[in-house]
Order: sequence, then structure tokens, then C-alpha cells
Amino acid sequence: MFNRAKKFSQSLGYPNWDELMNNSFSIFLIPPDANWFATQLPDKSWAIWNDEGHPPFQHKKFNTWNEAIRSLRDIFNNTDYPEENWDPEGFDDRDNVFLHEPDKSKLI
Repeated sequence: MFNRAKKFSQSLGYPNWDELMNNSFSIFLIPPDANWFATQLPDKSWAIWNDEGHPPFQHKKFNTWNEAIRSLRDIFNNTDYPEENWDPEGFDDRDNVFLHEPDKSKLI
């Protein structure tokens, strides 16, 4: 498992899982215990992925935060998850997640 997590992290440009997660924001919960994430990549682009199953996880890359968060909202809208599952990390409650990138200092 460790080697697969490291391989996934490296595929996104990070040397290990800890560095990957230090640049990742949980966006919404997939019941019962998985999440969709947005990760800022070293080149400042973004990748979205979820942690269902085992690494390496499938991911999709975007040039901008806006493209990534809109894609995640589209994915969310196509589920029947309750709205409280949409809880983007890195923002204050009143922040508009579509207007600016998440703040690492607000990571949970």
C-alpha cells in the first residue's frame, strides 16, 4: 500500500504522500468514508481525485482552480449526496470557493 501511495504522489509531482496531502484540499465527502480532493500541483495547476479504493487513484488535471472546482461541483451535483457533504477545505464559511483558491492556513 505504501509504495502505491508513493507512486500516486509521484505521478502528481510530489515525492511522498505527506507532501501530496500538504497540498490537497478535501472538497466533499463520499459516504461513508471517502473524499474528493483538489491538489495544487508543483507547477500551480490542479488535479482532482478521490480516495475510494486503493492507490494509485485516477485523477484529472486542470490548468486553473476555477476549472477544477467547477468540475468537482458538477460531479457533486450528479450525485444524491446531501448538501452538507459539500464542505471545501481551505475556506471560511462565507467564502465563495469559485472566486479564489483555497488557503493552506485554513486546512483542517
